Amino acid sequence: MTYGTATLIACGALVFGGPIGLGLFANLIRRRDFGRRSLRRFVAGGIVVSGAIFFLGGPASNWLVPPPYDPILASGRGLDLRGSLFWLAAWAGAALTFAIALAYGVDLSRLRRSRQAT
Repeated sequence: MTYGTATLIACGALVFGGPIGLGLFANLIRRRDFGRRSLRRFVAGGIVVSGAIFFLGGPASNWLVPPPYDPILASGRGLDLRGSLFWLAAWAGAALTFAIALAYGVDLSRLRRSRQAT
């Protein structure tokens, strides 16, 4: 596997891993009415997960998939931006996870209110 392929896989996991996992968990909560505390924990957990992706996703990906050694870039004669894609993917994944946590939180609270009204 080349560095470019590993980069694309890691960036895809950073961008889509958190939102997909959060969406699956929200659908589990939607099927079973766990109550108000679970809704608050879901939104708080989504915010914490998005913060973890934001702060730890880029460095962890750089550590797991280090760029190959290039003598020109190592000598300081060029700008090495190969690890910056991990940071951008982590930030995009964190923003998407945060937005999905809030959107599902609003949706689940409306669903809960409609079940209480009937």
